[in-house]
Amino acid sequence: MDNIIRTHYDNLKVTRDAPASVIKAAYKALCQTFHPDKFQGNREEAERVIKLVNRSYAVLIDPVKREGHNAWIREQEAKAKAKRQSEKTHVHETGKAAEPQPHQKHNAQPEHTQQPPPSSANSETLFQYACDLNDRGRLAEAFSIYHQLSDQGHTKAQFNLGVMYDRGQYVAQDYAQAVAWYQKAAEQGNANAQYNLALKYQMGQGIAKDDNQAAYWYRRAAEEATAKS
Repeated sequence: MDNIIRTHYDNLKVTRDAPASVIKAAYKALCQTFHPDKFQGNREEAERVIKLVNRSYAVLIDPVKREGHNAWIREQEAKAKAKRQSEKTHVHETGKAAEPQPHQKHNAQPEHTQQPPPSSANSETLFQYACDLNDRGRLAEAFSIYHQLSDQGHTKAQFNLGVMYDRGQYVAQDYAQAVAWYQKAAEQGNANAQYNLALKYQMGQGIAKDDNQAAYWYRRAAEEATAKS
């Protein structure tokens, strides 16, 4: 497997051609999300991410340092390409590549016994049940419940439904559908959906690339995270 080049762009979740306004907005959103005093997960992990984000921002916001980083990326990519070519040549010379390992993704999973959700369950209970199904790999059932709740305006279900379309989980990958559900949840104040919508505008996935809209939704995500902290 090829070595993955981890860049400062990856750390800030921005594309390599992102303008300074998008970099600043993405940086602000990440700082709000992983602020050690506000992050709901592990504090050490939050501090680690913040240090990484600060370091990456310092490079990308400085034109000289950014160009130096771009040059380093090009160098690493050239080395990776040369390595791939060398490996291909080696396979042709030996006449045989290594036997692939059996695919384990579709190994049969043990059945999980679980009671069906009560018919009188409220939307939040039903949503948590769908999340549990999703965690257990029962994606078709989770998708159905997420869709039902999304049609009723449940913002977290709308976000999760967008993620399933975004990643191609159970359904075919469809960025336009992902954007549509992120948009619905974002407009109702879901910070995660606002952040993912900003990414889609920035990358032009499922919607026309628009750096102004990307910056707008990054700011909204940061503001929403601050308001709920």
